[in-house]
Amino acid sequence: MADHPTLRRHLPLINDLGTQAMSSDESEDEVRRTISYPRIYPAWRSQQLATILWQADDVAAANAAVSIGKRKKAGTQLRLRPHSAKVNTAAAAPPGLPRNCYNTSWLANLLPCQVKALRVQDTDYDFSSHGSPSLPTPSNAMQS
Repeated sequence: MADHPTLRRHLPLINDLGTQAMSSDESEDEVRRTISYPRIYPAWRSQQLATILWQADDVAAANAAVSIGKRKKAGTQLRLRPHSAKVNTAAAAPPGLPRNCYNTSWLANLLPCQVKALRVQDTDYDFSSHGSPSLPTPSNAMQS
């Protein structure tokens, strides 16, 4: 991801997010060599942040693809992670992110003490790709 021209500038934010920001998986079929794990999205995550993370997933999948002239490793094939409309309302949100990293509807439903504990930065993260085309979003993506 550090070599990707659009994502390179977002690397510090993605590193700060940790595993709490990632979508969880739901296993469908563990018998096939290619396994599909529909994504389940954390309710707290904004659409803008989700778009960056989806693009990072696409880059990681492309990097994991079999190289020309190389054999594929034995075992399970790369997992398919299709988008879904499922949302994990119990997912813990990482504290201290810029306010536009959080879903505005989710934030509005928190108690004042929860908002205080979340330590939302009173700033917006710049999700723009600086001259690159806008980042794609799946047609069935969650709403922020």
